[in-house]
Amino acid sequence: MRRIRFLYGWLLFVCFWNVKYAEQVGAQVSAEDEFEDFLSSIEADYYNFEDSINRNFADYLEQAWQVFTVYEGTEPPVYADVISSGETKAGGWLQPDDSFFGSSLHFPSMGGEKWSLSDLSEKEVAAGWRKLGSEDFTAFFRSYMEYSRQFNLNDWGNYLLLKYASRQWNPSLSCEQTLFLFYVLSNAGYKAKIGRVEKDVLVLLLSFEEEVYKLPFIRVDGKKYYVMDFSSRQLKKLYTTVSDYPKAEKSVSLKIVSALTFPEKLVGREFTGKYSFSLSLNRNLLDFYATFPLCDLSVYFGAVPSEAFGKRVDEIVKVHLAGKSELGQIAWLLDFVQQIISHKPDMEVHGTEVYYFPEETIFYPYADCEDLSVFLAWLIYRYMASEVLVLYYPAHVAVAVERYEEYRGATFKFRNKEFLICDPSYRGAVPGKVIPACASLKPVIVSYSKQKK
Repeated sequence: MRRIRFLYGWLLFVCFWNVKYAEQVGAQVSAEDEFEDFLSSIEADYYNFEDSINRNFADYLEQAWQVFTVYEGTEPPVYADVISSGETKAGGWLQPDDSFFGSSLHFPSMGGEKWSLSDLSEKEVAAGWRKLGSEDFTAFFRSYMEYSRQFNLNDWGNYLLLKYASRQWNPSLSCEQTLFLFYVLSNAGYKAKIGRVEKDVLVLLLSFEEEVYKLPFIRVDGKKYYVMDFSSRQLKKLYTTVSDYPKAEKSVSLKIVSALTFPEKLVGREFTGKYSFSLSLNRNLLDFYATFPLCDLSVYFGAVPSEAFGKRVDEIVKVHLAGKSELGQIAWLLDFVQQIISHKPDMEVHGTEVYYFPEETIFYPYADCEDLSVFLAWLIYRYMASEVLVLYYPAHVAVAVERYEEYRGATFKFRNKEFLICDPSYRGAVPGKVIPACASLKPVIVSYSKQKK
């Protein structure tokens, strides 16, 4: 990490060098000599700067940690009140020997002797931070960044990638893995904390940009830090520090703003009925989605599916849209979603609320109103120029699109534009109709602006 910081310093120096020495062609002292001298001094400065930050933070970790109350994870809004039991969403949580969503990755060794924590005291954790700080992470972070670019990872993917690396670094010692993950996430700029539960468990805590549900959390200066990978629902308190690593300035975002590029492991879905077709999906990407903590629906409405998935859907959809008016295209997309995906409330299928990304909605046998709305919104984003609004009723989600000239039904106004409701959960409902239970209700209207994909 120190040498990576130095490279940034070197680039800044090159800019300074070009200005200062452009016209000094006849200088008495060799420019190359001055460059080498200045390079050495900058390198020393950066080494001292990085060492100083790590030493000071290790000293801080050595101080007594404070006790924090752990709050139960916030429950998500439930969009159907039907309770029974059933299948659960497929999981993709990584195991120590698994590939990283279809790829076997190797991180370079950082050298040095393997070590373990003798206990989980503040003093021992600080000593572990110092040992990590003495390692050269240059090659490790280079590999991490190359893999991140290779898969076009978002922040959540970067977290999983570093978690995967922690298992390679120390495959058998979980508390040491947690400390390693805390160290590399902090140095990568993410706001993270390490906490102690009782006397025998270290846990990682992360700050998220979006609202996250079901995960336990603590509050520090009004900000939530979520407890990761700890299954006990009886957790009432833990010990940690108030301050984060000084250079950790960003929270983990769950947004997927560009398509992820995992290797393809294809699984097929067959559809029969009014629209008969087959569709292949990437199992590795579905497994990645399954790792997501349940979070604000804005993440799902704004997600960009894989390019391969988009092209496969194009082959099915475009032929049906050709030659239709704009209203006809909207009506067809609405009917398409209503016909091919069976609606069932999450509580009936899973026993709990879950949210799906577009590929998940079309892969799993049943979907709820919010999942169908996410999928329909993506189709409209992809094939139409219309703005999409999301309509949140007390126990239901639908979408709305801008009114088209040939439409003669009921509309509503939002920001001086007229919109018509499209309800993908209500099979047979044409544009302008919503399920009868919501017909007299006023929804919360949200616009998740995004560029057309």
